[in-house]
Parts: sequence; C-alpha cells; structure tokens
Amino acid sequence: MTDDAREDENGTTAGGNAEVDVTIFVCTNCREAMDSEARPGIGLIEALKLATEGKPLAVKPVTCLANCDKSPSAAFNHRSGWSYVFGHLSTDNVDDIVAGAMMLAEDERGFLPLRGRPMCLRGKGMTARIPPFHHHEDMPS
Repeated sequence: MTDDAREDENGTTAGGNAEVDVTIFVCTNCREAMDSEARPGIGLIEALKLATEGKPLAVKPVTCLANCDKSPSAAFNHRSGWSYVFGHLSTDNVDDIVAGAMMLAEDERGFLPLRGRPMCLRGKGMTARIPPFHHHEDMPS
C-alpha cells in the first residue's frame, strides 16, 4: 500500500484528503487479453488518484473483484453505507466514476441513487450493490 492510500487515526489520508467517506477499490489483476501483460486497472487507479485529490474519496488497488467478465472493475465502499461493484470501466470514465463516488459520499443514507447516476454506473456497468452490515428489512408480506 502506498502512503497516499494510508489513513491516520483521524481518517485523514496522507494525500491530504479530509475524512474518507468512500473508498474506490480498483482491480489490478485483469488483463486486456489473455496473452497480454497490460492491466487496465493500473492506469485507472493512477487517473482516479489525480481526479480525487481534495475530495472525501480514497483510491486503493485490490487484486481481484471477481468481476472478470466486466473488466476493468471498481467497487465503491461507503464507510457506513452501501457498497457497489461496477465493470466495463476505463480511463475515459474517470470523471463519471468520481461523480458517482461523490454522489455516494454526499448521500446521508450512504446509498447511491439511480437518478443522476452517470451512465457507466448503470445498466450493464452495474454488477452488484451490497447492503451495510447494520442494514435491516422485513420480509415482504
């Protein structure tokens, strides 16, 4: 882990971000093709780190998100809310990824609303949403 991905005891990252509300995990394992050494997640991480400076977002590498058919993939993890997994991303989507992560960070429920969500984070780009540990719903009647 690099220094700019580390947080101190106050939730401040070494890169200068205030408290981190959302962490964007990006898969580093998938390759462009089976016989290729190119890993598109690496470039996506570098572009996202630049684009998130000064925002309540952290960008961290993860070896695998098990979303290989939709590579490259990223996951948003809200500190006390929902998590989301997206695929079919690229460096062309950096502004939209940051916009979506900010929508999640700014939502008081820690939920990423569909309304206003960038297109790359909808439909075929959306893989899963995972409720927070404390989530509770009653069984439908």
